[in-house]
Amino acid sequence: MIVVSMMLALTTSAFAQQYPTGGYQGGTHGNIKYTLWTGAVDDDWSNPANWCPGVIPDTDEDVVIPSSAIVMPEVKSAGMSCKSLTIQPGASLDIKPGYTLTVNGQEVE
Repeated sequence: MIVVSMMLALTTSAFAQQYPTGGYQGGTHGNIKYTLWTGAVDDDWSNPANWCPGVIPDTDEDVVIPSSAIVMPEVKSAGMSCKSLTIQPGASLDIKPGYTLTVNGQEVE
């Protein structure tokens, strides 16, 4: 098990502000749109109900994992990807053995 618990160098920008929970529908920071991890249902990255606005990120999505998420995400399905990844201080990402997350074309294990 590998747990990522820091800001990754693969991110295009860092967001230090706190994000509201509940009915929040993604957001913007400047001109950057992002997909927000909420962990509203479980820890599964591939479950769209854990994301705001309700879609699994792909290679076009900037992803933010806030420390305020209900549960932290786990990558345990093949083919997961995002354009950029920001893990706020206090948040984490667990990539299960045998799986990778492709961030901006680079695989993270």
